[in-house]
Amino acid sequence: MGWFRKSREQDLQRELRSHLELEAQEQQESGRSPDDAPSAARRAFGNTTLVMEDIRAMWTWSPIDRLTQDLRYALRTMRKNLGFSAAAILSLALGIGANTAIFSLIDALLLRSLPVRNPAELAQVMLVEQGRPSNGFGYPAVGALAAGTDIFAGLCGFSSASFNLTSRDGSERVSGAWVTGEYYQTLGLEALAGRLLVPRDDQPGAPPVAVLSYDYWQNRFAGNFGVLGQSIEIGGKPVRIVGISPRGFSGANVGDAANLTLPLAALAQLVPERTPQLEAGSQWLRVLARPRPGMSMAQAKARTAIVWPHMASVATTARMNAERRQVLLTSAIDLVPGGTGWSMLREQFRRPLLVLMGATGLVLLIACANFANLLLARGAARSKEIALRFAIGAGRGRIVRQLLTESLMLSSAGAALGIALAWPASRLLVLLLSSGRRDAVLLNLQPDANVLLFTSVVAVVTGILFGLVPAIRATATGPGAALKTNSGITPRTRSWFLPALVVSQVSLSLALLIGAGLFARTLRNLQQLDPGFRREGVLIVNFDARPAGYKEARLAALYRDLREQFANLPGVISASLSTNIPLSGAIWSEPVSVHGLPPSQESVHFNSVAPRFFETLGTPLVLGRDFSEGDGLGAAAVAIVNKNFVRRYLVEGHPLGQQISMPGTPHPMEIVGVVKDTVSWSLREPAPPFVYVPYFHNILRTSGSHPSKSTPEAQSPRRPGSYAMCCGRGFRRLRRKLSYRQ
Repeated sequence: MGWFRKSREQDLQRELRSHLELEAQEQQESGRSPDDAPSAARRAFGNTTLVMEDIRAMWTWSPIDRLTQDLRYALRTMRKNLGFSAAAILSLALGIGANTAIFSLIDALLLRSLPVRNPAELAQVMLVEQGRPSNGFGYPAVGALAAGTDIFAGLCGFSSASFNLTSRDGSERVSGAWVTGEYYQTLGLEALAGRLLVPRDDQPGAPPVAVLSYDYWQNRFAGNFGVLGQSIEIGGKPVRIVGISPRGFSGANVGDAANLTLPLAALAQLVPERTPQLEAGSQWLRVLARPRPGMSMAQAKARTAIVWPHMASVATTARMNAERRQVLLTSAIDLVPGGTGWSMLREQFRRPLLVLMGATGLVLLIACANFANLLLARGAARSKEIALRFAIGAGRGRIVRQLLTESLMLSSAGAALGIALAWPASRLLVLLLSSGRRDAVLLNLQPDANVLLFTSVVAVVTGILFGLVPAIRATATGPGAALKTNSGITPRTRSWFLPALVVSQVSLSLALLIGAGLFARTLRNLQQLDPGFRREGVLIVNFDARPAGYKEARLAALYRDLREQFANLPGVISASLSTNIPLSGAIWSEPVSVHGLPPSQESVHFNSVAPRFFETLGTPLVLGRDFSEGDGLGAAAVAIVNKNFVRRYLVEGHPLGQQISMPGTPHPMEIVGVVKDTVSWSLREPAPPFVYVPYFHNILRTSGSHPSKSTPEAQSPRRPGSYAMCCGRGFRRLRRKLSYRQ
């Protein structure tokens, strides 16, 4: 570009010289002497410098040249005033970086499309029951929907899972997903190596196969293609690896890493006790569909609404609860955009992220006001420079453009530094989201087009909007008045901008300070809230021995032995077992009926707990007794309820000795104790009615497989685990001693 420009300049000068020579020759022919002819030619031709400027203005790269000049001058100015530049860039970097970090989370969780073929075509299928939308479907219902090939080009169901990989070196817990056979076909993915799951893999009796994710294949098998065709053991049973999913795809459940993907039909072979989850009564699958080419989502929704009653009747079974069958038969289907996949995290963190985005927006406005103040101060210091440029002929628009270029350079540098700060900040926020969860939250925080566009727009708007007024104000005074004043002092003018800027900055800072104070008070209130159990000094260990082949009496014996070993460790005061723990997100609910009262349709929260569970968690026993070792299989069925259950269902009479029953139990349970209310799902919600049943009695009856019904709050069914809780002194030392060993 520089060589081409130099060549054009030389051509222009030669052309001008030739014109002057021709004009001088004409002047000689008209009678001028050879000495006077060149001067007369220059007078006749005009100002050559002006002609050259006019010609350069017609060249296509003239605006680029001016922009290059402005950029070079801006860089020299920034380098000359490092203190001012650093203050402005750091101020903007904090504001833009905070907004970029939050927006990166919003983009990864709410806005980013799945890395699949034409994600905008995907639709999430919703089940509307009694006017309430739900995204949980049973396995037969997914099969009935997939049979509607005249509506959908592909339809699949999926759910997060975790698998125990066993080998000679021990056991490894791997996160994954159960999917239907058309999962990859619906998403439009092709295997990186081998093949992906196909419908024949999801047929009863088909040999279990698995697909590895690219990241897991790289980390666990070092990118060895020889793993294809080999078998891994899941719960002690062989599963053949048939393929590797494409790079960048980690599953349709956003936030969970699907390192292993298995067909749902293999559930009956690998985890026989969970076979009932393949029946119509268990709604735990999310559904994505791709309408046929040429069919809009509205058309697909209308056609599905017509055929769904027949599909629902096909999906029901005779073993379903009559009430549940009636609800399913009267349900409806809705389709919503599904290109961003599904995630339970969205409902949990959508509002907090939007609130944080508003708070960081205030931080950005404060930073912008500070940036404008710095530019105003810098403009006052450069008043003589600007006046001198006026005096030598520069136009006001030209000077304003130069000042705007400088402000845009500063805002761009602040945006670049802000992105660098947002990178670790967003990962720190993901770690905070993962705290307290069994599985870490996995979000793709690589800056994509949305994040870069957001940051670029913020940088440009900041540079122009908050740089324009200081630039106009800096050029508002004529050269004479500025040159007459002392250096660095502009003439006194009446302006509303400075007071408004100061007032807005103070107001925004005060609003942000008040919001931070309210947030801190909310945290303090939550810390002071009594959840019904003691939070301090309790260590929780999650384990599940069923995939290793432990069942019934052998399983109960193992868990009793583990509890005794935990209780005998030095520093342990109390130890117990439970199926679920408070605030874990796992909920087991069943309808319950109290003898002597009309049957209730409401579901009550249940939990299987071992003796000393309430002592370990520090939950006071209000009435009656705790469970004992004698409350096992063969003993009378007993239960302990919380105070809210007594208030809701046992208004009259003494609670001890009354009998309750739930579906699937041959004998009623006698209430032997009442405990204090404990929160279950959220600290912001009141404690629900709760029923506790003996742990060892229950695992012997069901081998640890409880029917878990999803609730509006917990739309992601989790397999109930077994939790060992230890309460003791010396928490860190105790944690080292309780390091989990397979």
